[in-house]
Amino acid sequence: MRAGDILLLDEISLADDSVLERLNSVLEPARNIVLAERGGFDVDHAQITANPGFKLLATMNPGGDYGKKELSPALRNRFTEIWVPQVEARLDQRMVIEKSWRYDILGTFTDRVLDFTEWLANAVGETSVASLRDLLVSRNALYS
Repeated sequence: MRAGDILLLDEISLADDSVLERLNSVLEPARNIVLAERGGFDVDHAQITANPGFKLLATMNPGGDYGKKELSPALRNRFTEIWVPQVEARLDQRMVIEKSWRYDILGTFTDRVLDFTEWLANAVGETSVASLRDLLVSRNALYS
């Protein structure tokens, strides 16, 4: 915050409510936080005020998705929301999966993974049988 860096809070909705409550002061116009946990006698150093260049970014999946909760309306209103739809186009899925293999040689399996997923979706009659997230998780479990 002091240096004006960017802080990314990934999956913010998984944070404890006590943590989320502490973020409110950082998102107020004064843009500061008091770290009482630091202890000591120098109270001035317990308060951190954000540099004008400081940015706070957060990601989350919709509430209810994999048991996730919603943010409180008060906290949610402090962010600009950008909804990103699920990646469904095969070409897009292919690019993401192919770039995420640990070893380049495994890229030859990308089309096989997508072919199987397409076959499975047709077999069960459900196009959302495996999302891109599911493919990446299973791919990581098999080939990492």
